[in-house]
Amino acid sequence: MLTPFKNPGYAWLWWSNALSSSGRWALILILSLQLLQTTHSSFWVGLGLFLTQGPVILLAPLSGVLADRFDRRTLNVMSAALAGVTTGVLALTTWLGVLTLPLELALSLAYGVAFVFQLTLRSTLVPSLVPPAQLVSAVSLFQVGTQGAQFLGPALATPLLVSGGPALAWLFCTALYAASALTSIPVGPSRAGTAIGNPTGVLQQSFRYLYARPLVWTAIWAVSLHCALTMAYQGMLPMFVSMDLRAPDSSYGALLTSIGLGAALGSLGLARLSDPRFRPVLFGISLVGSGISLALMAATSSVAVAIASGFFVGATQAMFMSMALALIQGSVDDRYRGRATSVYQLITMAPMAIFGWGMGGLADVTEPRPLMIGSGLGFVVVMAIFLFASPWLRALFGVRAWVSGSQPATVPALT
Repeated sequence: MLTPFKNPGYAWLWWSNALSSSGRWALILILSLQLLQTTHSSFWVGLGLFLTQGPVILLAPLSGVLADRFDRRTLNVMSAALAGVTTGVLALTTWLGVLTLPLELALSLAYGVAFVFQLTLRSTLVPSLVPPAQLVSAVSLFQVGTQGAQFLGPALATPLLVSGGPALAWLFCTALYAASALTSIPVGPSRAGTAIGNPTGVLQQSFRYLYARPLVWTAIWAVSLHCALTMAYQGMLPMFVSMDLRAPDSSYGALLTSIGLGAALGSLGLARLSDPRFRPVLFGISLVGSGISLALMAATSSVAVAIASGFFVGATQAMFMSMALALIQGSVDDRYRGRATSVYQLITMAPMAIFGWGMGGLADVTEPRPLMIGSGLGFVVVMAIFLFASPWLRALFGVRAWVSGSQPATVPALT
């Protein structure tokens, strides 16, 4: 299971990713609470979180083209450094007491630009650092770092936030991103090795390239629905804790930590059960479980039950995302990987950013609880309809699809 760590470049990238992901989840915690305390509105919380990932709508194609044209390691170092500078400015302006709402939103946008590039670059680097036979384990272990950071970031930032205030917590974020940039340097140069032409034409080819692989295309749209319906709750979560659970800020940190712990253990379990024969069952469990567990977490009025349910929210969501990403990464050629990954990020992350902002605004009109329950159950219903209509989604519940989907060639018909 830990074989990918025998590749030194992968080990360095894993640590760089874990550090930057911890910084991101600490940022989500601090930014959400700071915006809620300043505005007392989930609309502004949703907008702030939208700005931290919304740039994917415009910049994902550019990040993919750059990833296939330039050294991916160097770009990853630069994007982590930009995120560190942004959080450093947030720390300084908070400490000086000059941080205003417009400035905080502008810095959130600057951070979002850095995050989009990191997202694409880290995903494209992994397959170039391990042999194809280790890819599923490598992606799953990489997600352990990504999702484990959802546990570690809030777990470390919460006591700093409570005892030292947001300025100290922002400084902690800056240190994490600085460490991420430094640990990315030993990864070594990584280029696609093929020059590309006109970016506009190439991106159109990338859409056609993915569309020609129906299992991959189906997985992308399944993840898009998953992100829009089961992962857009983050903008509502602070208000859910304060309004529906009537709990203090520390409970919000505990809930994020529980979700992150579940995500880490879910990804670790997937890495352990990486054999194709397990994937159809795990895909079904994670698909249904991510919607049901979110609805259960939202329905409770007990902080303890919400935290326990959050563990399963994180575990099932991480498994679903990891399996889909491994299928996609294993099905594209390296010379297309940056652009294909950016198309994947565009189709999946944009709905999550938009729905997250929209649900944050709706939470000001109605309480978060019914919105979270409706989106969780709605995902299960929508996927049931999708399952009925798509033979390719049904194929993902069979072992053969996962074996075929790991090959770069177009998948043959399975009927």
